[in-house]
Amino acid sequence: MSNSTTHENLLIPRGLNEPTPFTQSVFVLFRALDLPLQYAILSSRSLAAPLIHALGGTPISLTTAQPLFLMGTNTGLSPQRAILFSMAIGSFIKQSYWVIAISQDALPPRASTYIGTFNALANSLNTVLFANTATSVLNSVGGDETRLSASTIVGISLYAIGMLLEWGSELQRLKFKKNPGNKGRVYTRGLFALARHINYGGYVLWRAGFAMAAAGWAWGAFVGGLHTYYFVKAGIPELDDYCSKKYTGQWAQYKKAVSYKLIPFII
Repeated sequence: MSNSTTHENLLIPRGLNEPTPFTQSVFVLFRALDLPLQYAILSSRSLAAPLIHALGGTPISLTTAQPLFLMGTNTGLSPQRAILFSMAIGSFIKQSYWVIAISQDALPPRASTYIGTFNALANSLNTVLFANTATSVLNSVGGDETRLSASTIVGISLYAIGMLLEWGSELQRLKFKKNPGNKGRVYTRGLFALARHINYGGYVLWRAGFAMAAAGWAWGAFVGGLHTYYFVKAGIPELDDYCSKKYTGQWAQYKKAVSYKLIPFII
């Protein structure tokens, strides 16, 4: 493939459509290993406690947690903790499906390792902050793990909307791309008619929602702002450059027709 349509220097080279089953399997394995890690942080094992103590903090007392029963089985997690663990599960399922069934680009080993590690660290930071008394969202409900704070409810909403936007938009575009008659055409319909990179916007929202549900308004805003800054300053300009070269006039017309880059009616 010509250099005009392939970016060799990227973490995931665009336009390089080659099967990479081994590195895809490594990615899914990395993401799967995140689940027992998050459970260990959130459950009675309290994996985060030594780290919190080492940093001078105080872990939340596990005696205040009321375990949630699911189909008669004790999950070992309070409602608040179960919500955060469910978010980790949701991110694992979504990203694993993306790498196996949606992405058509080759996945290099370094990308598989980096992305898997990044997401595990991002999830762990959220759950450790939840487990730390000074930063936990539980402060707003008096430490009662059976009550949901306003920031938790908003966080859940952002997470759900973000997942729907990211996953839904990518499935719509995948269906379009699978039609041979659409080869060489820009997908401008569905959710992508609202924002040119709405899948990125969905990612920002669910990441911010996860953070907000764990550690409150300020942490959620910081995480959302950090990801927005990255996409606006780096991710979107790089993709715009690639699409401008690949689709030429089509992409220019699309940018004129759809002014929002990331999140409809906002940015």
